[in-house]
Amino acid sequence: MGRILIRQADGTWSEPAGAGYALEAELQEILATHPELIPGISSQAATCREFQSEAGPADIIVVDTGGEVTLVECKLAANPQVRREIVGQMFDYAARLWKMDVEDFDARWRDRNGESLFMNHADGPLFRDTVARNLVEGRFRIVLAVDAINGPLKRMVEYLNMMSGPGTSVIAVEYARLVQGSVEILMPQVYGQELAEAKSVPADDGRTVWDAPAFRSWLESNESAVVGKFDVFTAEAASRGLVFAGSRAASPAGGLRVHDATGLQLGTVSLFYFRGQGTSVEFNFARLSRMADDELPGKELLEAFLFELGSVPGLGEVADNLRSSRFAARKPNVPLSGLTEDALRRAIDALAVLVRRP
Repeated sequence: MGRILIRQADGTWSEPAGAGYALEAELQEILATHPELIPGISSQAATCREFQSEAGPADIIVVDTGGEVTLVECKLAANPQVRREIVGQMFDYAARLWKMDVEDFDARWRDRNGESLFMNHADGPLFRDTVARNLVEGRFRIVLAVDAINGPLKRMVEYLNMMSGPGTSVIAVEYARLVQGSVEILMPQVYGQELAEAKSVPADDGRTVWDAPAFRSWLESNESAVVGKFDVFTAEAASRGLVFAGSRAASPAGGLRVHDATGLQLGTVSLFYFRGQGTSVEFNFARLSRMADDELPGKELLEAFLFELGSVPGLGEVADNLRSSRFAARKPNVPLSGLTEDALRRAIDALAVLVRRP
């Protein structure tokens, strides 16, 4: 940090004193309350302190208005973890978020903040889908927030940006805290941002909103054998009131949100393109596994849905997994190429059992 001088009322200049932080929680509180102090984050971003994961509580999780996910870990120079453990800790948190179901993520968010991340968001379904896709792909920004950046930490940031994929960026920010009389001064100094931005440009430039026309156009050019199946899937769904919504992602992604007749969302059926596997179908009804008994559809209705789905050639294992896990499982994904057009029609018929719930 360079020297700072503040002009006093009598015309003299004096250097503010270092205030520091008594506890890491003080730095946490500042950043959670003012997320715009985190490089690349807007003041409208949502924050969650002590977000619970299997690796323990992450200091701050930030989700910006566009669905970008940032993990922030706060450490003071006096803490021996600042050099040896902070990086491993943050990547452990990131690994636990990777592929986390968006409903599970939101449930943990509600546990800490008291309300859903997605409540009253202006972009609604698109925002949810973007967050979900970032979780599936592990696209996170990692911010190491400290009161003093040292040489070893700079070197770790350089190395991690070089070695990690384009979806993950790492920066360190020094938040020096000074005081002059009754005035507090916060001086953020960022290290690694240029490296992080440089590696993220190709991924950001390639992101598309994969609505039905965009998805179909991509399939025509890259996976033409399943275009007819995509048409059947979307047309049959539309005839049952299920609209295909695209996600904003680098690879084709979108799907159906399955609501019952009362408007309650029960799950999703998504199409994702995976390199080397092609376009796959995923049935995700994890929301049902977390519903209160009085919200759930009746057992007979759920069993009728599973029976219909299980009778569809190629989807028997999906139905078995949903039944045995009480709807918590999302696997296996089923290649779209492995399902016939008739099987897709019957799958939509099975969804209609839930859609027409009285």
